[in-house]
Amino acid sequence: MANYNFNEDIIVGEDGEDVVINDLKDLGITLINKNKDNRYDINMMDGNGKEVKYEIKTDVFCRPEKDTGNIFVEYQCRGKFSGVLVTQAKWFVTYFKHLREIWYIQTDVLKKIIVENDIPKVEFSGDANSNTKGWLLPRYQYKKHFIVRKVPKD
Repeated sequence: MANYNFNEDIIVGEDGEDVVINDLKDLGITLINKNKDNRYDINMMDGNGKEVKYEIKTDVFCRPEKDTGNIFVEYQCRGKFSGVLVTQAKWFVTYFKHLREIWYIQTDVLKKIIVENDIPKVEFSGDANSNTKGWLLPRYQYKKHFIVRKVPKD
């Protein structure tokens, strides 16, 4: 997110969830439900009839002319653990709106990368007084662990 305003970021995040849902539908995966708490964002049914949960983050900061090369992986917000530390999702997804890319990684693999490597931490991110903390994962360095899909132009 990049508005640093919770109410605006919710709208951006929900729009990003819809983009990911449509991408997954193109792969034959069906939406079961959207979720509004920190356990996961969407629950889908794969082609084998198995439920699969996804945590989705929408990045509107990175642009082709200003790509940091990072994925921000939140772990704390408003004094509570959040994001990757609390999600029950099998997949952690970052949708880069302006790059028109979706980066999928299994949550357990992401956690392992963070634990086993010296991933820099960032504090005091997010909207005012949220005290959001996270890791800045250099995504190109770890790209082999991701499934990267291009979002078609409208």
